[in-house]
Amino acid sequence: MIRYLVSDLGTSEIVDGARVACKAVYQNGLIELLKKDIKKKFDTLVFVASNPTGYEKTDNYAEMTLEGLKLSGIEFKNLIVLDERNKTKAKQLVEKADLLFLAGGHVPTQNDFFADIRLAEIIKNCHGVVMGQSAGAMNMASNVYNYPEDESELQDPKFLKGLGLTDISVIPHFDKKKGNVHVKEGIDLLNDFYLKDSFVMPLTAIPNGSFVRIDEKGSKIYGEAYKFENGKMTSSSKLKS
Repeated sequence: MIRYLVSDLGTSEIVDGARVACKAVYQNGLIELLKKDIKKKFDTLVFVASNPTGYEKTDNYAEMTLEGLKLSGIEFKNLIVLDERNKTKAKQLVEKADLLFLAGGHVPTQNDFFADIRLAEIIKNCHGVVMGQSAGAMNMASNVYNYPEDESELQDPKFLKGLGLTDISVIPHFDKKKGNVHVKEGIDLLNDFYLKDSFVMPLTAIPNGSFVRIDEKGSKIYGEAYKFENGKMTSSSKLKS
């Protein structure tokens, strides 16, 4: 099974205050790699929700992902959204996917939904490519690093059980210049969380545009990335795939 961990697929953008589909432009070759990995079997895209009951928002993002991939040269015949409405058919839908796309969103909410549909078990029968974006990428790990996004989440569990598709626990949307500091909330993620929690387990931070590809031979990081381990941060130039 080929797996991708991405911060942002890049198939949508904000135009005049509204999010619309767009062609994904990746300097690190994501789209071309994805075309080769799917091997021209562009039949079914299964879009797995992060919020199983957020139907309107999920459907909108799924359609934009489908259209954005089309604009990028990857055109699927069918789009299926997997959420609360059809979760009893999860096994059949996962097995049908040529691309199983795990959406971004709220990590614990998505984690609960994955557990509800037993995705860690049924995903073993997926014959397509699995791609996790943002929260989806985070929940693909064996050990999910659930850092807080705002003050209300400071007491939430930091570590969750994920799908077990990789040992890489990612921090998406990382901005080295900002250190992912939530200034408005007064949360210093870099110093108070990433560096301290890296004593518990290693963490890999990937900015938008960077991604990790995993196959039977191992994993490879494309683009800029940073590793946090034992209280230290290592830049991408020193990382080994």
